[in-house]
Amino acid sequence: MIKREQRRYRRIPIDLPARITINAIDDYDGRLLNISPGDMALQACAEVQPGDAAVVAIADLDVIEGRVARIFGDGFAMSFLLSRNRRKILLERLMLHVNPSLSEGLGDRRGAPRHNESGRTLICRLPDGSSLLAKAINRSVDGIAVESNRKPPVGSPIHVGRMRGLVLRHTPRGFVVIYEPMGAQQKAQLRAV
Repeated sequence: MIKREQRRYRRIPIDLPARITINAIDDYDGRLLNISPGDMALQACAEVQPGDAAVVAIADLDVIEGRVARIFGDGFAMSFLLSRNRRKILLERLMLHVNPSLSEGLGDRRGAPRHNESGRTLICRLPDGSSLLAKAINRSVDGIAVESNRKPPVGSPIHVGRMRGLVLRHTPRGFVVIYEPMGAQQKAQLRAV
């Protein structure tokens, strides 16, 4: 008789170091043996029982919470407690890990390095003449990320200090502005100030 696969997701064999915390008390070093978007198997000399809470930090992958599902010779399997969004992110990371050629060109595509500017208060002017206060998170020559309770619509023009730009995207804390390229006249005006 052929044993059928009962797992919801197919496991992918990946060998990565892992740091395991059981019941928020005991810490162990281990290795990831295989993983799917819903469960994984770990090799570890850990004292665990089915149902124990586990938090696993996997190098270059993620930190995952779950419960010990079963124990085997030199390790255990655990099922995840992940939201739909976290599961989707994990699936994307697994796909890129297994198929590195898919990740070519997906690195940081920023044109300039970012510099931390935490806490600096800025005045942002909107097209309707209103303004809002925002705190700078980080800045580059191409744009700025700010913290703000109010989020102008994506694509809307905005002035951040003396720089003119467009709202590129929203973030959980605020929004990101990409500066408009400066023409020669604008550069001369800034130098004169």
